[in-house]
Amino acid sequence: MRRLTGRLLLVLLLALTGWAAYAQFHSVIARTLAQRQDKTVYIAVLTQPAMTFSYNPATHKSVLTTVKRRKTPKDLADNAADLFASAAIEPAQLRYYAPRTLKRDEYWDLFKHTLESWRYNPLLAVRAAWEYVAALHDKRTNLNPAEFLLLAMEMSRMEISDFTVRTAGEKPRARKPASSAAPKDHIPDPVEDRAPLAVEDRPLIVEILNGAGKKGAALELTQYLRDQSQKGLLRVDVLQYDNYPGPHQKKTRIVDYTGRLAQIKQLTRAIGVNNEIESEKQGTAICDVRIIIGDDFKQPL
Repeated sequence: MRRLTGRLLLVLLLALTGWAAYAQFHSVIARTLAQRQDKTVYIAVLTQPAMTFSYNPATHKSVLTTVKRRKTPKDLADNAADLFASAAIEPAQLRYYAPRTLKRDEYWDLFKHTLESWRYNPLLAVRAAWEYVAALHDKRTNLNPAEFLLLAMEMSRMEISDFTVRTAGEKPRARKPASSAAPKDHIPDPVEDRAPLAVEDRPLIVEILNGAGKKGAALELTQYLRDQSQKGLLRVDVLQYDNYPGPHQKKTRIVDYTGRLAQIKQLTRAIGVNNEIESEKQGTAICDVRIIIGDDFKQPL
C-alpha cells in the first residue's frame, strides 16, 4: 500500500511539474514573473468602484490605481478591457479578479491585513488560496493556477510600503507633449523611481504635519530626522512642520509628490511606518514627501 501511495504521489508530482512548465511556457505573465523580466503585469480588480493593479517583478514596484467610472460593463472580461482601454495591453495579457467583497475600501483593507500578517498567521495565506480557488470555480478570475502561484510568491516578498496608490488620471511624468490630453480613465505608467539620487543628488525634502493632535509630535519627529541627517544616516531635509489643517488622522499617511520612491521607502523604514505610499502630482509642490502623523504613529527611538 505504501509503495502504491508513493508511486501515485510521484506521478502526481511529475504531472504538476509538467503542467507548471507547460503553463509557464504558454503564459506571458507566468514567464514575466518566473524570470523577473522588466515588464509590467496588469490585473483588474473588479471591486466597486474598480481598481487596477500593475506590478514590475524586475523593479519590485507596484501601483494600485483607483478608477472612477459612470457605468460598469456586466461581462468581467469586457469590464477588465474597459479599465485598461488606455493602456497598450494585448488581450492575452489581460487578467482580472472579482473578489467576494465588492466594496473597494473593504477589500483593500483585507488585502493589507493579509499581506502584513500572513507570516504570523499562516491561515490567512490558506484563506487567500481558497478565495482564489473559489473565484476560479465561479469564473470570477482568468488567472491560471501557475500565474496565481507565481504572483503569490512575489507578494510574499513585499511590504505595504512597496505599493503606491494613485487615482485614475494622475501620471508620474508625462511622456507626451503637455498639449496631448490623457484619457478619462488613464492607467498610469508602472512605478519607477523618477528622480533617483543618481540624477538628483540632493536630500529628500520632507514636510511633517501633525494630524493626530498629540502635542509636539511633529516637532519631535522633525528633531529626530534632522539628527539622523546630521549623523549621515539619512539624507533628508525637513523643510517645515506644522499641524495638519484637515480632519483628525487615525492612520499615518505618506504622500509622494516627486516620485523618489526608493528614498521615501528608506525614510518610512527609518521612522517605523509601513503604510502604502500615496502618490499625488502637484506642479507647485514644495517638498518631495509629506508625512501626516496619525494616531498609529510611534516616535522612533
